[in-house]
Amino acid sequence: MPEGTDPLERLRAQVDAAHAAAQRVAEQAAARTEDADLPPGGYAAREQAGAGQDNPEVRALVALIELARDLVPADVQQQVVELIRELLMLARALIYLIVSRLERRRPVGAEVEDIPLT
Repeated sequence: MPEGTDPLERLRAQVDAAHAAAQRVAEQAAARTEDADLPPGGYAAREQAGAGQDNPEVRALVALIELARDLVPADVQQQVVELIRELLMLARALIYLIVSRLERRRPVGAEVEDIPLT
């Protein structure tokens, strides 16, 4: 096999390039927000929105998920998406069925019997 045609090596190179580009964009955005005069509420919102992004475990997990997604062929990805959609539709139908049964009222004229407690 000629050098540079290994699909796994190409994939690794693409992932490394994407990671480097994302890092550059994040650094540029951070530099712009440091120079901006944000109101106090803006700082709090920024801290909450960025929660977990500095965590290396979260970044590694996201990178692993993206790598696995990129390794799966497009037609298999489409089948998985359709399967998840069908499962969600099934869950919705089951929820509607359960709610409709819960909403049923007791039939009018139901016989009630008093039981003495002696």
